Amino acid sequence: MKTIQKPRIFSCIEPALQYVKDRQLKTALLNALSNQEKAIATIEGTFGKLTTQKWPEETFKFFFNAWKATHLKMLAIYGLSCRLQRMALEESDDPGKQHELLLAAAKNAETSYEDLGLDFDGETHTKLYHDLAESFVSDDSWTLDKWSIPEANAFKEFVYRNMVVENIQVGLFTNMFSEIYNHAEYTVALSAFNELIDAHYDFVPDEKKKTTTYIFAHLEDETELNHFSVVIDSLNYYAKAENTAIDYELAQRTFETYLLKMARVFEQINLKLS
Repeated sequence: MKTIQKPRIFSCIEPALQYVKDRQLKTALLNALSNQEKAIATIEGTFGKLTTQKWPEETFKFFFNAWKATHLKMLAIYGLSCRLQRMALEESDDPGKQHELLLAAAKNAETSYEDLGLDFDGETHTKLYHDLAESFVSDDSWTLDKWSIPEANAFKEFVYRNMVVENIQVGLFTNMFSEIYNHAEYTVALSAFNELIDAHYDFVPDEKKKTTTYIFAHLEDETELNHFSVVIDSLNYYAKAENTAIDYELAQRTFETYLLKMARVFEQINLKLS
């Protein structure tokens, strides 16, 4: 019997790095991934466990509440774009610098076009996520705090603070890494949910398509990879405007912290899959 090679987070990210022209940034990304192999294995293992049975609704309520907290970060992205825009508006005496900062803000904001449904008749990714969750639970009670996982809430707060409070480069590194990580995680998740549905559910084709559209939408036309690229553009515009060097050590620390905190969420999800 032929063994099917399942997608892995590292193997999904590594090919995309060929498009990163900044060698030091590429090195920071590769180092972070290599240093956090254990965290990545935790995440992948949880998706693998998800495929093994038809889970009770309570389990799915914990899963979907927590997984949502690690995604759908539009408010944080908007906050970071507003910070860059505000900086630009304060540079009315320096049109060149103002222009670069406005481009940095615009490029960062571009990562939310699909999330907001700008070209999809206003259908947001939040709506698609609810379609996914409510294919496995009978109502929207999974959104209640009683189903939340503290580590997932902490991750959400970490992302928000990084983008709206911390150093601008920290915010951009966070958004940048989230996009390349999400590309890989959604690839793994799509495989997992397809396997789960095929093995344990009787969804007709239209039901399965509706269920998995949220995940597939992030992979179609390499959406997340494109977002990753535009945040790199935003970082470069910001660095040029501020006449400052990119802090690659800070970048690697931010990437590694992101993975560590994400793994803590999946450790707790894994405990719920029992």
